[in-house]
Amino acid sequence: MSYPSTDLDVTPIIVDIETCGLPNAADFLEPVQAAKNLRDPEKIKADIEARTQERNEKLALDWNVGRIAAIGWWTEEKGTDWALCEDAGVEATALETFWRHSRNRLIVGYNVKGFDLKFLVQRSRYLRVSYPQLDFSKYSKRGICDLFLELTFNEGTYDSGAMRRTLQAFCRRFGIPVDDTIQGKDVPALVEAGQWDQVEAHVRADIALTVALAQKLGVIRVPANVAL
Repeated sequence: MSYPSTDLDVTPIIVDIETCGLPNAADFLEPVQAAKNLRDPEKIKADIEARTQERNEKLALDWNVGRIAAIGWWTEEKGTDWALCEDAGVEATALETFWRHSRNRLIVGYNVKGFDLKFLVQRSRYLRVSYPQLDFSKYSKRGICDLFLELTFNEGTYDSGAMRRTLQAFCRRFGIPVDDTIQGKDVPALVEAGQWDQVEAHVRADIALTVALAQKLGVIRVPANVAL
């Protein structure tokens, strides 16, 4: 289902995704077990509920039991575009559309090598959508520019310090206004509540921040007359 990359277009495409858990994620997971030292039935029940809740909060971060709720991307020619994925059929179409737009381009994003692209590829496999052969090796920059790795000098999550290493934190550090109050962890609840307008607003806000950060780092140069 994958296809080889060819020579890259000099024009980048910036991408961001929002994710949530699969409705039937439990079908692919082992049953939650209570702590072995518990004997009281009520404590066992409470522990299972707590552990289940903790596990469910991680579904959106696991590309094997999560799905894409929204894909946003930006190109110099067309500005920002996005797709809201209310079901698997729409998700598959959105994946096909994104891969078509990104073909032979430099793909830019924040933690895009560690999360977004792996999620996009794995969901493409499950939904039988063709996708490019991407180079996920740590130090390779062929075809992918990960702003997270650039700003942490390829140390990624092993980099440490007093300041957080999030997209929003780096944007603030570079003087880029951050007005969006929604966080990625809020998306599953928004999807469950059917608040797709809020999901759309968040993915568009994240794309705008990523574009602005890429500009600050000199990864892209956006003419004044190009829409974000």
